Amino acid sequence: MPADSVRPTWSLTDIPYAAIEKEKIIGNTDWFYLLAGASFVETLSDLYTRNLVEYYRENVGATIWLRQEWELEEVQHGHALRRYVFFVWPDFDWERAYQGFVEAYAPYCRTELLGPTHALEMASRCVVETGTASFYTMIQAASPEPVLRQIAAHIRADEVHHYKYFYRIFRQYQAAEKNSRWRIGRQLWKRVAEADQEDSYLAIKNAFEVKNPGEKFLVEDFAAFRKRIAGWVEHYYPFDMAIKMLLKPIALPPVLQRAALPLLSHGARRTILG
Repeated sequence: MPADSVRPTWSLTDIPYAAIEKEKIIGNTDWFYLLAGASFVETLSDLYTRNLVEYYRENVGATIWLRQEWELEEVQHGHALRRYVFFVWPDFDWERAYQGFVEAYAPYCRTELLGPTHALEMASRCVVETGTASFYTMIQAASPEPVLRQIAAHIRADEVHHYKYFYRIFRQYQAAEKNSRWRIGRQLWKRVAEADQEDSYLAIKNAFEVKNPGEKFLVEDFAAFRKRIAGWVEHYYPFDMAIKMLLKPIALPPVLQRAALPLLSHGARRTILG
């Protein structure tokens, strides 16, 4: 294991769930949907791991890391969020909503749908880890409840570490494949564009439909949800950090990266906030 992978670890026993200040968050259903949905996505990491292990089966070091570190930490994120949801909203049938999410999401998560090359799939993983690291940075900053801020800080640190590992593996494969910046950029954009379709929408849809029996969650409802949380995104989402992480696999010259950063950050704000 690389030396820089040694870092402080945490477990569910480190989280003071009994100290949750429920009154600060329980009345906001958007927080419920956001956290329940995130718990589904993180818990399903065993499926993501199987796909990646199959795709990178000749890379023994990577497959060991995926099984023994990445999967365990990602699933722990799901369990930490699930337990938080249980403490704050104990009447929610988490298991039924999660099974609905798994059934809906599974067709989007197959080995044959991974990137066209090993380097490009690792670039896609960098996109995913950029998204999660940025998401939990926002959650940590926006949360009205202290225990949730603690959970988000732990998860954020893990996701940044995962990004660094995936980026390292990307560089190893890229040295042999020599993909052009244009091809890498196209793969990154493709993965960004797929994000809402694949997990966010389906996770929140299943949380909503279990919480509200008999009601259907439509694309328009998801758009309304995103509009409602736009204030959190505008004030707390780390746009500059996210753009820097996304640009890293493209390896732009420093001058170009400095010039592109404010333009791309502005564009990302407009795209996300509408």
